[in-house]
Amino acid sequence: MTDMAIDRADWHWDSTEKLYRETHGITGELTEEQENEIWLLAGNHIGMFLRWIIENGFEGEEADPDHCEDVRRGRMTGAEFLMWDCDGKLWDEDIREDILPFAKTYYEKQFFDDYGKCCGGDTPCYGFISGEEDYARLRERIDAAFEAYYEEEF
Repeated sequence: MTDMAIDRADWHWDSTEKLYRETHGITGELTEEQENEIWLLAGNHIGMFLRWIIENGFEGEEADPDHCEDVRRGRMTGAEFLMWDCDGKLWDEDIREDILPFAKTYYEKQFFDDYGKCCGGDTPCYGFISGEEDYARLRERIDAAFEAYYEEEF
C-alpha cells in the first residue's frame, strides 16, 4: 500500500506567503526567520490536528517519542512537530493504522469547517498561530466527531 499525504504545508505556502507579505508590508527577499514563520503559519492547521493525534496517543509507530511527549507537555507545538519531525507533511504513516479511517474521513469532510469555527476569529486562516483557547475549542469538536464516528462504525 502506498502512503498518501493527508495534507502538506507546501500546498499552503503560496497563499500564506502572499498574506504574510501583505500583512507585514514586505517586498523583495524574505529572511530565513520570515520563511520559517511562514512555514509555521502554513502548517498551523495541520499541526492542530496532529496535536490532537499525539495527545491521544494515535501517532504512527515511527514518531519520535520524546518529541511526542514535548507536544503533549506544550514544549513543542503541533506545527513545529509537523515541520521538524514530518518535513511539513502529514502522511498516512504518521497516524496509527486503526485510527487512520477516522482521521482521513474527518480531515477531508469536517476538519476545515471545525477549524474555521474555532480558530483565529476574523483573522484569515494563514494569518495566525493558534493558541490554547483555539485548540481547546477545536479539540472538543474533534473529540465529538471521533466519538460519533465510532458509534456509527460499531
